[in-house]
Parts: sequence; C-alpha cells; structure tokens
Amino acid sequence: MLLDRAATLATKINTYQKLKNSAAEAEQFGTRARQFETASLLMARLRETLTVLAEAGVRVDFQPSDGLGYAEKARTLREAIKADPAKVNDPPFDIKHAFTDRLNSIASAGHKAASAAWKTYVDKRAAFGADDVLSALGQVPQFRVSVAKIRQIRSEVATFGASLPPDPKAAIASLDTLVSQHEAAWNTLAASDIPSSVVAFIRAAANSEALLSAYTSEVETWLESRNLLGAFRIKLR
Repeated sequence: MLLDRAATLATKINTYQKLKNSAAEAEQFGTRARQFETASLLMARLRETLTVLAEAGVRVDFQPSDGLGYAEKARTLREAIKADPAKVNDPPFDIKHAFTDRLNSIASAGHKAASAAWKTYVDKRAAFGADDVLSALGQVPQFRVSVAKIRQIRSEVATFGASLPPDPKAAIASLDTLVSQHEAAWNTLAASDIPSSVVAFIRAAANSEALLSAYTSEVETWLESRNLLGAFRIKLR
C-alpha cells in the first residue's frame, strides 16, 4: 500500500515537473513572439509610410544602417528555427540586443526621417515671402482684410508640417488648394485710393519678384509717408 502511494506520488511529481518545464518553455516562446511581433509591426508601418510618401512625390533621405546584415540575421534565424524550433530559445545570436532592438531603432530612425522630409516639403510650399512685408501691410487700413486672409492661409499651411498625414496625397491636394488661395489673395490685393504702381510693387516684393526699376519715386514717397520703407530690403538674385 505504501509503495503504491509512493509510486503515485512520484508520477504526480514527474507530471508536475514536466508541466512546469513546459510552462517555462511556453513563456519563453511567448516572449520571443512578442519581440518579433513588435519589430515586425514597426517595420511594416515604416515601409508603408515610406511607400505612401514616395508615391506622393515626397523624397525621404533614409538608408537603414546595415539593413542587409539584419536581413541575413533574419534568414539565419528562420532556417535555424525551421530545423529545430527549440532554437528560438537558443538562437545563434542575441535576439533582443543584436536583432529586435536594432530593428526597432531602425524603424524609429526611419519615422523621424520621414517626418523631417514631410516638414521640409511643407516648409518649401509655405515659402510665401517675408512676414515683415505682410506686417507692414497690416498697418494700412485698406489692406487689413486681405492681410488677415493671407495670414489665415499661411497658418493653415504651416499646420500641415506638424505631423505626418495618414494620406500624403490628400494632404498635398489640400496644400495645393491653399497655395492657390494664397496666390489669389495676393493678386487681388488692391485699394482704390492707393496708386496702382504701389500695389504692383508690394505684390511683387512680397513674392521676392520686385525689380529695382519698379521702385519709382511715387512708390518711395507713398511708402515713406507711411513709415513702411524699413519693411523692404534689396537683394541680389
């Protein structure tokens, strides 16, 4: 009777130990699965981001560090696990520090490069001219409504560069519309009691397209009488 109980107890202990070992192995597999899943999702999102930006015509200057080397590591690991699944817990290299952490860093760097490229693109589209000219025009009562409209458009354009849009093509279409509205606002800038030569000079100066020949005595007199001369600068092209 005692021997039977001992044998039963030994069987239970053996079963418990096997279950414990299996649970430990399962936990290790779970840890590896989470590591791979995180890296995989980050890399997939980066690829998608770079693809949609490229399709929208936004160039991203990004080259992953040793990308081919990590691709080779992935192949090595895949073949090792395929031959022996237990290799996932005894890999040929440190999976966390030498592989998944590096992939996560590449993904992070790629997203930063993409964000910087998008902001650069928007900044170029938002190069509307000197704000000091606009500020000076805002002091002229006849121009205040037009200046307010121009400022609103500039503000809306600037917000596009704050973060990467989910749909760059749609964002660029919206930017195109705003830029056209900005150009139209400048072209309609006028006042009945302001000489046409002054209005033409101001429009051209705001777009950095004013010729020195357009700076006539009439323009100079009008600007000087309103203390606006300091808002304009001469630059060689």
